[in-house]
Amino acid sequence: MKNLIFILSVSIFPLKMFSQCNTQTTHRPDGVTMEYFQPKPVIRETSYEVGTAIYKNRTTGDLTLNLSILFKSKSPAKLTGNAIIQTSSNEGIELRPVVSELMKMNGRDVALGLYSITERDYDVMKNNKLKSIFFYLEDELTGATVTENNYILSNQLKCFESPIEKKTNCQRLRTSKN
Repeated sequence: MKNLIFILSVSIFPLKMFSQCNTQTTHRPDGVTMEYFQPKPVIRETSYEVGTAIYKNRTTGDLTLNLSILFKSKSPAKLTGNAIIQTSSNEGIELRPVVSELMKMNGRDVALGLYSITERDYDVMKNNKLKSIFFYLEDELTGATVTENNYILSNQLKCFESPIEKKTNCQRLRTSKN
């Protein structure tokens, strides 16, 4: 019986470790290849829910943060302005918007936004848990304390190599070959 429990534990544990980096890839018609995670909920309020995930443009190496706002009783509104994120560090992050769309998904109103992640943002988010997320809906500051999945960005960013780490690793390879 102990052997059976051990074998089951060993076989299940690696699946959990690898599922953390379970991304999807899309090859867009414009030639861009995107690798991304499915958004997971981080804030559940009575009038809206917020999901988030990391997207990587494999063509350019750029990282973006996806915010998905599901409107329950709040009037649908487009994301405008920067996203403001507080982590467990003392440093706040303000992300610049790249894309913002208001659409219907499965018959429900959803605002989708992609926000550019800089190297500094990457370092802060990769090494700290989420505390709060704020964003602008038609210029109205909205957001709340993260209530679940507060390690989502840290875990997802660990799956992607940052542009600076990539350059550093390439430089190390060139130096080691000489």
